[in-house]
Amino acid sequence: MNEFEKIKEMYDNGFRCIRYDDIKDGEMSIYFKNFESEESEAMRVKGFEQKMQIKNFINQNSMK
Repeated sequence: MNEFEKIKEMYDNGFRCIRYDDIKDGEMSIYFKNFESEESEAMRVKGFEQKMQIKNFINQNSMK
């Protein structure tokens, strides 16, 4: 399972992105929290295409 699929599964399990730090041409650190269980997770991803796919997913699934 790639990082994008892991993130989708985390969202299905109640986690939400609380922050991400993206270094140009480097890794992106993503921080998640499940506000019901108070659990938190962090993940690092590489690769422009994967980072853009994840950012788009997070932005489409964030509260507005």
